[in-house]
Amino acid sequence: MAVTKVMLVPEENQTEKLPVIAYIDEHEDARHDFLTDAFQSGLFSEIHVFAPEPTLPEMVAKLLDLSIDALISDYQLSEAAPVEYTGEALVEAFLERRAGFPCFIQTSYDDAALRAADDVNRVYSKNPKAEGGGRQQFLQRIIFQIERHRARLREWHDELASLLALDRKSLNAGQVERIIELDDAIESNMGSDDALTQQSKRDLLKDENLVSRQADLITETEKLIEDMRRALDD
Repeated sequence: MAVTKVMLVPEENQTEKLPVIAYIDEHEDARHDFLTDAFQSGLFSEIHVFAPEPTLPEMVAKLLDLSIDALISDYQLSEAAPVEYTGEALVEAFLERRAGFPCFIQTSYDDAALRAADDVNRVYSKNPKAEGGGRQQFLQRIIFQIERHRARLREWHDELASLLALDRKSLNAGQVERIIELDDAIESNMGSDDALTQQSKRDLLKDENLVSRQADLITETEKLIEDMRRALDD
């Protein structure tokens, strides 16, 4: 069974709510080193470290059960125990459920990880002498990416809130389309499992009961924006 550890930064040491992160590595000493460095950085409120689960669905499900702000994984996860996936596969599977989520891969197998990565910008060497290396610099990059992701979500939130504040009957086709786009973007980033496709939403709006359909859609969107507001405030 994979070992789970979490370290909490005492609330009295926090001036604001700090991010929560998760780190996956097959080696216990690597998990311990990361946990220690992340805690001592003072940048995070919670640091979860895991050995990889045997299967990819199990690992993704475990991560989705957590309220985290960033995911960091080792690249080669099968050295210590039978594991059917790499860190790159884990990140890709997680991003299918949380589009645009801050994800990072640390590796000693730089070339292999870079060749396998869909986005080479999320791959970082474990070698402290590598260009841009060093654990503290890496942890700060995680913070920058989390802040960027949160800022994008807030921009969508504010734009959607302004559209929803308009008189429902006065919304033009362009504004309705933008509501659908923002709704879809927020759903994909927050991982809504039962979200409608954009085309399905358009089809609803083309129905003969346009006004009532539009009102229903906007009501559902308002629920989504409340969920998003709570997520950003947590």
